[in-house]
Amino acid sequence: MMELSGMPPTRLLCYEDAYLKEFDTKVIKVLKMLDGETGVVLHETAFYPGGGGQPSDTGLIENDAMRARVVRLNRHGEIIIHFVDEVAGKIREGDNVKGVIDWNRRYRLMRIHTSAHLMGQAIRQALDKPVEIVSSGMDLEKAKLDFTHKGSTRELFPQIENIVSNVVKENRPVKIRIMPRKEAEEHVEKFHESLKTLPPQVGEVRIVEIEGWHACACGGTHVKSTSEIREVRLLSRSSKGKSVERIEFTVQKP
Repeated sequence: MMELSGMPPTRLLCYEDAYLKEFDTKVIKVLKMLDGETGVVLHETAFYPGGGGQPSDTGLIENDAMRARVVRLNRHGEIIIHFVDEVAGKIREGDNVKGVIDWNRRYRLMRIHTSAHLMGQAIRQALDKPVEIVSSGMDLEKAKLDFTHKGSTRELFPQIENIVSNVVKENRPVKIRIMPRKEAEEHVEKFHESLKTLPPQVGEVRIVEIEGWHACACGGTHVKSTSEIREVRLLSRSSKGKSVERIEFTVQKP
């Protein structure tokens, strides 16, 4: 995308403070896409751009003369594009604007995402073996985990839920650190995780750890402690073939 060449990377405020609900910034670029969509590049953003199975944020970009609804985000290298609709007024390059996150949506996704980290380790503990998490995904209603396992975990659901419930009640801190790759590899191995899916050129890794319970590389947004997750309920299991099982689960609504 030639219109973005030479532009500085977008500062991701959501990585500095996942609880930031509003922020002030400047419009760097307004893009008119071939399909008629409007994209907006901001100097910095607290909107999470999506990744790791977590959907991007939604919300508003506004000032006294303009208001637009952010419907999705996209990464273009290190530049974040905010796609907007329902634009009232005119979005101008160089204007100061406020970004407003749809906080209820974001916070629920933070809780669901953190519960997925917790759930993976609970499955390993219930099965008493280091299964590999193959993939994961989530929306506002539920999350899913695909993992290597022959057979069914259906009879283990009460045990898995009990393990998860205990860790939630323990109110364990959720810590995020940037670590050199070698150190990160050694750290996540303790929790039966690896960095094999990361490109070899990645030298520093963002590690999310539920203190003393689980740690892995992750670029998502998370709650500060397990107590914020509240109740987690397993919904279903299914076979995905080739010795891969899928479970689906959700978190209690406020």
